[in-house]
Amino acid sequence: MNHQPHSCLRLSFMTSLSTMLAFFLGGHLAALSVDAAEPSLLYGKQLTVPQTMRPELKAAVDDLRVTLKQMTGSDFSSSADGPPAGIILMKADDPQVPSDAIKLLPPDSREACVFWPDGETKLWIISRSDNGLSHAVYLYLEQLGCRWYFPAEHWKIIPQRNDIRIRKPFAIKPAFRSRVFAGSGGFGGNLPLDPKRQLQARWTEWQRRNRFGGEFRVAGHSGEAFNLKHRKELEAHPEWRAMVNGERVPWSLISKFCVGNQDVVDLFVKDRVDDYRLRQKRDPADPHSWAVSVEPADGGGHCTAPESLAIGNTSDRVFHVANQVARAVRKEFPDGKVSLFAYHEHAAVPSIPLEPNVYVQVIPYAFQRTGLTPDQLLDAWSQKVSRMGIYDYWSIPDWSHDLPTFDPLEFGPDRMRGWHRRGVDSFLCESTFSSGAMGPAWYIGSRLSWQPDTDVDALFEEFLRDSFGPAAPPMRQMLTRWSKGFHLTSHELGLSFRDIQDAAKLAERDPAGAARVADYGRYVVYLRLYFEHQLAPRGSAEQRVAAERLMRYMWSIYDSSMIHAFRLSQLLARDERLAGNVELAKTFDWQDQAAPGWKTVQRTTDEQIKKMVDEGVADFQPQDIVGRRFQGPLVRLSTTPAQIKPDSPEPVLFLNNTLEFQLLTNSRDFVFRPRIATELPVQFLITAPDGKQVTAQSIVTGAEWRTEWSTTEVNLPLAGLYRVQIISQKRPFRFSVPADTPLTMSGWTNSQGTPTPKLYFFVPTETTRLAIYTNYIPAGPPRFFDPAGVEVKPDLIDKGHLLILPVPAEHRGKVWSLDRAKSPISPLVMLNAPAAFAFSPEMLSVPQGALPSPKP
Repeated sequence: MNHQPHSCLRLSFMTSLSTMLAFFLGGHLAALSVDAAEPSLLYGKQLTVPQTMRPELKAAVDDLRVTLKQMTGSDFSSSADGPPAGIILMKADDPQVPSDAIKLLPPDSREACVFWPDGETKLWIISRSDNGLSHAVYLYLEQLGCRWYFPAEHWKIIPQRNDIRIRKPFAIKPAFRSRVFAGSGGFGGNLPLDPKRQLQARWTEWQRRNRFGGEFRVAGHSGEAFNLKHRKELEAHPEWRAMVNGERVPWSLISKFCVGNQDVVDLFVKDRVDDYRLRQKRDPADPHSWAVSVEPADGGGHCTAPESLAIGNTSDRVFHVANQVARAVRKEFPDGKVSLFAYHEHAAVPSIPLEPNVYVQVIPYAFQRTGLTPDQLLDAWSQKVSRMGIYDYWSIPDWSHDLPTFDPLEFGPDRMRGWHRRGVDSFLCESTFSSGAMGPAWYIGSRLSWQPDTDVDALFEEFLRDSFGPAAPPMRQMLTRWSKGFHLTSHELGLSFRDIQDAAKLAERDPAGAARVADYGRYVVYLRLYFEHQLAPRGSAEQRVAAERLMRYMWSIYDSSMIHAFRLSQLLARDERLAGNVELAKTFDWQDQAAPGWKTVQRTTDEQIKKMVDEGVADFQPQDIVGRRFQGPLVRLSTTPAQIKPDSPEPVLFLNNTLEFQLLTNSRDFVFRPRIATELPVQFLITAPDGKQVTAQSIVTGAEWRTEWSTTEVNLPLAGLYRVQIISQKRPFRFSVPADTPLTMSGWTNSQGTPTPKLYFFVPTETTRLAIYTNYIPAGPPRFFDPAGVEVKPDLIDKGHLLILPVPAEHRGKVWSLDRAKSPISPLVMLNAPAAFAFSPEMLSVPQGALPSPKP
């Protein structure tokens, strides 16, 4: 399908919300005196609201009244009776709404809203739904200068104003119809330190204020609930249960049913229709009532009985059942829908047609075994359906541990804009409830989910200016550095503690700014304690002490929202239990108010944080290195052929995950001859410089893959840069090319038992000390060789996670090499040299920005 991005504003001369502010309000959003505000400038200090309101709209109206009082110093009355007056919140179907205002309302969105000034004393705010009116309230307050950066009172910005009028009408609608993120593991219910769930309420409030939510919410797996509800029937009918490896599986929470057995399929259809009917009866306007989930229970184990296999592949079988539910729902509810993921073993596009009321949420970036890249999978689905959603993973604590590894300034915006270009109309991101790790990312995401073309740099600068005032420069330095690639080292801790210390000094006369800097101080102290726990020997007394200190500290900053303390505490307790420390979970049992650990937890004060930051500055000294990113097109370093000895074997990489590399040819009709060996199929893809696919092959060698090769030969017709991918999805394989192949790769993952051959890389002229980060240290560092072939031993910082090599002047701006590298978890990270490796020095290409600028 060809999806054209729609315009969020119905005003051709407005391109972003930031440009609307001064125009619609007639000036800058400077703080104004509120002593002499005229009633006409405040819409008569009146609100007209609907007679009945859903909870989210009622909460927004309460927010509006309180915020306007704080902003103007005046009380605003509220009425649902009588003629419309003042600021009027009204549904579009109310006959009192001006007809010209309705003409501005985009026709295809229930959340779209119109702002319609009516003389000097009225402002109509119009939408088709309570959700839309709730969003409109916050859009209005945003235009008056209000911001809600993080879910805490001191992260709220409310300027003083004596004029709250909007001068020109405008309409806006969200780019995504559903905009949802949630932290993995949730909040834990009634916790000993938060029995009233106040932090959860604050995050819910923050999401409402920043216009998350949507017309609908897509539910997750429904197979588990079906299995629980119908356990007796499933246990009584073994033929209803999935067949795996020739046997019917026993009942379990995540077992699948036999999709080739119509009796159990009919039971599932009835169960899902009953669930949808109940949702419609309970609250048809609830976004959760939009569709009923038909997603199977999590995991694999789909039925392979002959009657199931006759339906088709796994995707065909899963979507065959979805179609049956969709037809049954539509028969009773013509507008009813069913939803499911394109995920795991059923991520591939099915070969069968889909019912029009089947809504698919694609999970392209993890847990899919299609052999396609994420972009290719999305493109395939966009050809199958007219609308689809995305499920993605944005810095979940289980993987990232609330470290600031997510890039909110480039990666997040680029991905969200890419979704919009493909016609994706909803996203559900599994993430974290951590303001420290993801606060700026989700604040920026909230704006882009309505207007993808919003200026991200402007949003970030506004966040810094509003939040930190005179302390913005060191906070900008720290957050920007994190966004360009965060790695938890003593070097980074030294830099971050100094940034916080500098910011605290600059904010001494700004109490609100100082409180926000202190929150980031809390976060950096968490990074330190997590670092120290990770560095301690596993299972040692040292690690147990570090674990208890970390656990106590996490709970002491729980209410700051800077970390997702509940989920992190679960993960820490689990890891310690696996290391033999079973007492930690008992001491801080989150389900037991009387557990002894809770008596030792005291909320950290700003003064205590200041002291901890000063201690961090004293304890962590930054290295004499400067991290760099290198931009520009790839450039070959040498024009001479590779020097290969006649009897030299071709270099071989043993890899355990997808490999991507660039191949830069200077001539037409280059013949590429790679060798690949794999037990299970991998996808081999080549994309030409013009963006066209040259080849897409499935390659499999079989059981003898460790000793035999699969060979292929591909003619590359154009000169230029080719993108080559071997998509393995964590399946081991071998890869080899002739050493004179102009191949450059940015990184690799391989097992510790199969270290790399010699690989060549470039050290820029400005690099006096080469810095490399590795998250895997048990097998030791690689061997490094200078341009003369002499081995250079690295300094091992942080027990070997940070490698520092001195680079004498005569060896700068030249090609070095390494071998015996072992990176089973993630690639080596070059901190101040380009991430570019080749099998020979003559074939190495590096970004143009890594080379010296030509002399004039």
